[in-house]
Amino acid sequence: MYPIVGRLILVPSLLGLILASGCGGSSSGFVDNRPWAEEPFSFNEPVGTQTALQLQGVSGTIEVTGTPGATSIAITGVKRVQANTLEDATAHLAQLDVEVSSSANEVLVQTVQPKFSAGRNYIVNYTISLPQDFDCRILSVNGRIEADAIHGSVFLRLVNGQITASVTLPSAGEIDMSLVNGNIDLRIPQTTSAQFSATVAIGSISLTNLSLSNETVTPNSRTGTLGGGDGTISLDAGNGTIAVRGI
Repeated sequence: MYPIVGRLILVPSLLGLILASGCGGSSSGFVDNRPWAEEPFSFNEPVGTQTALQLQGVSGTIEVTGTPGATSIAITGVKRVQANTLEDATAHLAQLDVEVSSSANEVLVQTVQPKFSAGRNYIVNYTISLPQDFDCRILSVNGRIEADAIHGSVFLRLVNGQITASVTLPSAGEIDMSLVNGNIDLRIPQTTSAQFSATVAIGSISLTNLSLSNETVTPNSRTGTLGGGDGTISLDAGNGTIAVRGI
């Protein structure tokens, strides 16, 4: 598999003929206009006894979608390195990798990159399709997490960026999301049953088409009970907004 620069397939013997490259996007939370090299990846992990996905990322966009009837986890995406020169970005693309492994209970996906970037920008963008009732645990640093049509428990951790999710919470299930800087946008059925808690350090909290009983509101928090309170929803944003909508 040859690395890709911009939208051109990069053949090693032609490296010296490439005079221009693409510009970086904002998937990791900022724009980097330096030259970049990238390479696609693809995995298909059969599902046996596993009931959960854990993804440990660093920078980039993570899109996870629950698929009814799926019997495997499809993992695709792009690895990208940006550097001061095209040659340097291409040379260090081999140091950026994605590893996939399975235990009896979960499938683990990991971004593997150098501990020290030396000024380079390492990005991995993921697109994942998995069984709809899988639990999802995603940890990343910079970028965006999007979880759609999930019918399991969800644990999402991000330092800088945006978390967007559409989750149908199972009985006694849990939604736990937190970030330091950025916004949380959560969509849940109006029939959701859970103990609800949302906190911000600096920002706002809003609920739309949802009704909390035993509600307590402070300038930085909002708690109460949705339905019978069977599950748990815990949301935390250091600096940003939390918006929860009933659908």
